[in-house]
Amino acid sequence: MGTDSGRCFGCAEAAPGWAAALRPANGLAVALYVLLGLNAVEAVGVVVADLRTDVLLGRVVDESRDVSVGELDAVHSLAKALNGVFIPLALTTAVVFIVWFYRIRGNADLLAPNGHRRGRGWTIGAWFTPIVLLWFPWQLMVDCWRASAPLDAEGRRRTLSEKILVLWWSTWLGSLVVGRIAGSMVRPVGLFVPGDLENVRDGIRVEAAGAVLRVVAAIAAMVVVSKLTAMQQARRADVNPLAARTAQEARVQALVSVRTVATASPTTPVSASTPTSASTPTSASTPASPDVPRDAATEGQPSAT
Repeated sequence: MGTDSGRCFGCAEAAPGWAAALRPANGLAVALYVLLGLNAVEAVGVVVADLRTDVLLGRVVDESRDVSVGELDAVHSLAKALNGVFIPLALTTAVVFIVWFYRIRGNADLLAPNGHRRGRGWTIGAWFTPIVLLWFPWQLMVDCWRASAPLDAEGRRRTLSEKILVLWWSTWLGSLVVGRIAGSMVRPVGLFVPGDLENVRDGIRVEAAGAVLRVVAAIAAMVVVSKLTAMQQARRADVNPLAARTAQEARVQALVSVRTVATASPTTPVSASTPTSASTPTSASTPASPDVPRDAATEGQPSAT
């Protein structure tokens, strides 16, 4: 039983400096919680503004109630403020997320050296590469998730549910697609042309749907960041049971080997077929005498008599 790199867990995790090589990502994770939370709040604000605008435009189209200029101005001011916050907030979140992702991927390399489909550099480059943006980051995150999974009593990685990863990635991609559709529906309209206003309402509803997906994606990302950071921190803090056992066995074997070399005497062979006295038992169930190491007796040696 061993790691994906072919090394035993004792070599992979009990080696000096192994735990210290895992760099904690707690500080970056906290920053991401805050930024992702702000993204969720901003997206909720967009939903509220869009729904309010849809209601006001519906009253204009239906002529059911008058719409004051103040009501329209209030919604417009809210939408303008949200649009002004969106770009800098999104850019800041993206930078911190990529730095966190790069750190997590480096730790995952130690946990499963050969358990990754993409190189570490793709944690940065994948976000800026067309086409592969659609699935490379997903593969990278799944590989990190699997590599960081907690271990069972035998030192094997547990199989964790990946539903939260699916939810995060699908809603994030969905928000991008829906946002592009909503953007394509924006065009100059006449305020008092019912057909134009209905088109505007359709675009606003699509934008609101995209904002809802952004809320879900932000919350799911917070769960992913929290869970993945905690798993790696636990792997850094806890001693792998199999690694500890393997390391202990290696130390005992080393001591036995040193003692055997130090006490072995080539001029005093011990025959496995020669009866032994009560003071020198050679039974497999009885420990060998301190003066005669157990492995000094070999089959086929001439009898001492």
